[in-house]
Amino acid sequence: MPKEKINLRDELRSYKFEFDLLQKIPCSKQENKEYQKILKDGGVLPNGVFAYVYDNGETSTTEFYTVYETDLTESEIAEYLTYKKLNLIRTIKNCVMFFTVLTIIAMVVYFMIMITAM
Repeated sequence: MPKEKINLRDELRSYKFEFDLLQKIPCSKQENKEYQKILKDGGVLPNGVFAYVYDNGETSTTEFYTVYETDLTESEIAEYLTYKKLNLIRTIKNCVMFFTVLTIIAMVVYFMIMITAM
């Protein structure tokens, strides 16, 4: 159980990025230079432009991105996520089949070794 409040809107936004419902579109080199100059002069980034945040928590002052939000309807988003789930379930099924076949082969080889050892 968490000891502090979790911002569910931030969690929802991160899931949207994870499943490509929101996409980070990197700015061009020219745009990066313009935004870097704005920040150097003490200005604020334009609306919809964000600075990358590195893994260590440091905010970039040289690389920026915009956010692209898909124009899908709620039903299209639900359909998209359903197909994503089906794809993941298929991957799990393939892994289970692989390990099942591997186990059966190992058991057959073990029994053959046991029979020849007698």
